[in-house]
Formats: sequence, C-alpha cells, structure tokens
Amino acid sequence: MSKGLADGVGVARAGHFETVAQQRAAATLGIWAWLITELLLFSALFLVALIVRIQHPEATVAAAKHLKFWIGATNTVVLICSSLTMSMAIEFSRIGWQRAMVRAMLATAALGGLFLVLKGYEYYADWDEHMMPFLGSRPFALAETPPARLFVNLYYVATILHAVHLFTGIALLLGMTWMAAKAGFLSRHQNWIEVYGLYWHFIDLIWILAFPILYVVNR
Repeated sequence: MSKGLADGVGVARAGHFETVAQQRAAATLGIWAWLITELLLFSALFLVALIVRIQHPEATVAAAKHLKFWIGATNTVVLICSSLTMSMAIEFSRIGWQRAMVRAMLATAALGGLFLVLKGYEYYADWDEHMMPFLGSRPFALAETPPARLFVNLYYVATILHAVHLFTGIALLLGMTWMAAKAGFLSRHQNWIEVYGLYWHFIDLIWILAFPILYVVNR
C-alpha cells in the first residue's frame, strides 16, 4: 500500500515491477510523457491561430464574431466544475470512500456530456449561419476573405480534436466507473483514478487555453 492511502486502498503490483512505488512512478511518467506530446499538438494550432490574428486582425475579428461567446464561456465553467468533481473523486479514492468516488466520477462524466451537448448546438448554429468552410454544399459566409476561412478552419480543427479527446475521456471514465462500482476495486486499482485524473485535467486545461485564444482575443 502506498503512503498517504487509507487502509484497504492500494495497487496490485504487476509482475514486471519490483515495487508498487516503481509501478506508480512508471504510470505517472507514462501519462505525463503522452500528455506533453498532446500539449505540443494543441499548442501548434493555437500558435498559428494567434499568428493569423496578428497578421489579419480584421478578418479574424469578423470570423470570431460568429462564434457563440456565451457557449464558450459556459463550457469553460462546466469543465472547471468537472475538474473539481474529478479532484473530489481522486481524494475519495485515497481515503477509501468508494461510493462517493463513483458518484463524483459520474458527475464528472455528466459535466463532460453537457459540454459536448452545448458544443454540438454551437456547431449546428455555425452550420445554420454558413460558417463551415469545409462544407462545399453550403457557401461559406466569409468566402471573400481567405484569412477568415483559415481562422475558422483552425477553430474547427482545434475544437473537434478537443471534443474527440473529451468524448474518449467520458467513455473511459464510464468504463472505469462501472468497474469501480464493484467491491475491492480500490484495493487493487486506486492508481487508475490518479492517472486518469491527469488526463481529465489536461482536457480541461486545453479548453481553458482555447477559450481566450479563439473567443476572447478576437472580440
């Protein structure tokens, strides 16, 4: 059992690790290494969006006016709340409160689902306003300004990629919640909650970066 965990809470050591501490350190290192590569991917998209904003301010502002600021702001609050519930789930897992942990995980998944519903509504509104330049069947509303098209395309690449990460996170979380509802889960797999929590907080961090870059600075 690891230091700082309640009685009955721990990690089942895999055969290729000498100690539980080594196993936990390897899992943490692995998730951090992967998250850094994902952060580099999103950072490149955000950097290009900022460069387009600097070089073509009028076009990007015209495009950004079509973004639904209230949805972006609401989704920011939703994901911040989901980080809080995920942090609660991690803390409950450490002290062995399995039922409370499961409830916090379900709340986190529900908040993630709410984000996707709001984002889907925003995409529908964009489609209705002819703000999807990659749909050849519907003319782009700002077709006469190529920089606006570039900014909008960057917006969709970044937000759809984020939504895919979030959807994957919700699916993983629900699967883990189903397993966590069974007796004995925390005695063997508490580190799963810790490692997954890093992934969820990463998803939230990406949106916290995306919101000001895509919605705020272009207003």
